[in-house]
Amino acid sequence: MQAPPRGTRPLNRRQLILAAAAELFYRRGYPNVSMVEIAEAVAIGPSALYRHFRGKQELLSEVVMAAFNSARVALLGTTGHCGAFAAREFASAVLEHRELGVLWQREAKHLPPAEGERLRHELRSVAELFTGLVRAHRADLDPGRAQVLSWAVLAALVSVSFQQVRLPRPEYDELLERMATRILAAPLPPAGPSFPVPPAPVDASAEASRRELLVREATRLFAERGYQGVGIEEIGAAAGITGPSIYHHFASKSRLMIAVLERGGGPLREDLRRTLSTAADPAAALAALLHSYIGFAMVNSSLVELLIIEVDQLPDEWRRVRQAQRNYVAEWVRLLRQVHPELAAGPARVLVQAALNVVNDLARTPHLREQPGLAAAIYAVNAAILELPA
Repeated sequence: MQAPPRGTRPLNRRQLILAAAAELFYRRGYPNVSMVEIAEAVAIGPSALYRHFRGKQELLSEVVMAAFNSARVALLGTTGHCGAFAAREFASAVLEHRELGVLWQREAKHLPPAEGERLRHELRSVAELFTGLVRAHRADLDPGRAQVLSWAVLAALVSVSFQQVRLPRPEYDELLERMATRILAAPLPPAGPSFPVPPAPVDASAEASRRELLVREATRLFAERGYQGVGIEEIGAAAGITGPSIYHHFASKSRLMIAVLERGGGPLREDLRRTLSTAADPAAALAALLHSYIGFAMVNSSLVELLIIEVDQLPDEWRRVRQAQRNYVAEWVRLLRQVHPELAAGPARVLVQAALNVVNDLARTPHLREQPGLAAAIYAVNAAILELPA
């Protein structure tokens, strides 16, 4: 955005501040942005900024709620239309406000508990509004399956927040609309058994067990509050390890986070290597990767949260982790383009990111995880996105 000339008093200054803050939080992360920088972005002094907002946390709350309001307005305007029309309008709103998904999934962790609950209520209200539109036009679906389908559409469309693909706007609109239409028409399997969650492995070594406990508690706390919002001493306390003995296992919080991310990335890379060496063809490889990734996400929802939400905001020493994640996604894109040679690289990446985001969002949403047969439903949705055999 372009700041107004310094010394002027634009009538929409509050909106300019919100827009600048949204862009900065989205690009750099809430903990890495100061009120001084936000003030500079709109060419005012910090004291003038505090006349509009009492602090950065209040500003974050307003930014997130403004993003949600744009999504709600887009859906409210579709009353009486079909789910595909509603998806198209929501997709347009997301492209106008690409920060939406990042704001509610990454930055909202920095809100106070009451504001976080308010945000969750707003998210549920948007999803329920869309679920009503889906149920009106998919009479074959029971309420639970209609809810899965509506959350899947929203997750697929919001995935544009987490990738940097640039396409001509008409092409982007058309791609997202086609993708949403395929999801809405996806033949979902009947509700089956819940996904079995295997017990955590137990290491007989006391030293290894303490290290494992630190990694497990770090995974949970980082997923709940973000890497920046948790101190290593808090993690040690949660694991029952206090004082200098924490540093016998990990020299710093950064090294602990790398261990957490490797816990997630290592199995995914190994599964990718095995799949590429054994699959009969690219379609079979993609199907196998999709099945295994769904299983991984259902069991490791906190790890998935960190791999998707936190990695791009981390220090340069984690460059290797970021690159490994990008290489993993790039292999999915390569396989998809082999299955559908007409797909250019940009649209193929949009579809892959959408499929992964559907898995990530549904696997870590508590009330959806309780639905019987969720893993099979997620696979059916993603088979529609990627146009694979169901």
